[in-house]
Amino acid sequence: MRQIIQAIAIAILLFSCPITWAQQSETRIPAELLEAYRDLESRIAEDPGLLDEVIDTGRERARFCNTCHGPDGSAERPNYPSLAGQNAVYLLDQFDQFASGERKKEWMNMLAEQISVEEMVTLSIYYSQMPLVSADFDPELAERGSMPYDRYCTQCHGSDGLGGEGYARIAGQQPIYMKSVLREYRSGETSRRPSEMHGIVRALSDRDIESLAHHIASLGENR
Repeated sequence: MRQIIQAIAIAILLFSCPITWAQQSETRIPAELLEAYRDLESRIAEDPGLLDEVIDTGRERARFCNTCHGPDGSAERPNYPSLAGQNAVYLLDQFDQFASGERKKEWMNMLAEQISVEEMVTLSIYYSQMPLVSADFDPELAERGSMPYDRYCTQCHGSDGLGGEGYARIAGQQPIYMKSVLREYRSGETSRRPSEMHGIVRALSDRDIESLAHHIASLGENR
């Protein structure tokens, strides 16, 4: 019976919207910030050597991030997200949310308020270019999580977990961190912006969340 109720809930979520989740963007980046990113992106395309300079500057500026997010963005602490390989536009949006106070986490709010538009852009591109050191996972749980991942996560984050400009890369994240995020969405007690995730995760059991977290970690292998 519970499975039937879950299926009905997901069907309602899928068909009550005129466009699919993958066609939507969860980013609401101010024009100034997005234009600065597009400008630097364009200049890098014209002069690929500029990317090395951006990465060097970003690595230097990111020293204050290493304690939580790890060297070059691969988190070593299990309850923090990795930023390596993350989509640059998604990162820009997160920086902006923290800086504006829309997303609340005291330490991140303080840091984001102090960095400039140029630094946000540089850090976002730097982290997006770093290879992710994937998290450890339980293979059996990862296999069990394949079906709920396909059912609940693929449309926004892709079958490979790499997401896109409007959605996070989740592939390779720490299972403990992912379980925490999913439980926050399910409870509704999260500092994150309201999104489809609140409705989707509400249908998940603790068992689903456990297996999903390990499946998501497994997607980071060789990526």
